[in-house]
Amino acid sequence: MHLIPFYLVEPKLAAKETRVINLLVPQGELPVGSYGLLEFYCPDPTCDCRRVMLNVVEEKGPGRFLASISYGFDRGEDMAGPFLDPLNPQSKYAEGLLQLVEETVLSNPRYVARLERHYVMVKQAASDPKHPAYRKLRKVLADDAASFPLPRSVRRPRGKSLKRKRKPRRRRRR
Repeated sequence: MHLIPFYLVEPKLAAKETRVINLLVPQGELPVGSYGLLEFYCPDPTCDCRRVMLNVVEEKGPGRFLASISYGFDRGEDMAGPFLDPLNPQSKYAEGLLQLVEETVLSNPRYVARLERHYVMVKQAASDPKHPAYRKLRKVLADDAASFPLPRSVRRPRGKSLKRKRKPRRRRRR
C-alpha cells in the first residue's frame, strides 16, 4: 500500500501544521538545521491501520528523506513504535533523528492528537466523493492495485473449466 502525504489531502492545513524542529547546535551526529516532519498516511478507507509515517527532510535538501519513522496510535500494540521503517531507506542521521523526534515531538500529547486528527481527515477524504482530494486518493488506490497484479495462477486457473483448444491435425497426403 502506498502512503500519501497529508499535504495532498489538506494542502493549506498541512502548510500551517507541519512540524519543524530547528536544531541550533549539533546533537550527537546530527548537524545544525531545520528538520521538517512530513506526514504520510494510508489512503484506504477500509483499512484501520491507525499509523502515520513521519518522513524527515532537511530544509537544505527537501527532496531526500533522512529518516522514515513509523508511529502507531494504539500504544499497546506490538508494532506501535516509533521505529525506523525497515522498508524505506534511512540516512546516516536516521537513528539520531528518531531519538530527536521521539523526545521532542512524539512526547507531546497535543502533537500526537493532531496526527490522529490528520489520520481521520485522510480516511474521511478517501471515502467522501465530494472532497477535493477524493479522485486523487482513488487513483492512488487504483494504481496501487494495478502495481501488484494477481499471479497468473489466480487470474486464470488451469483445469477442466478452461480446456485448451487443440490445433486441428493436418491430414497426410498420400
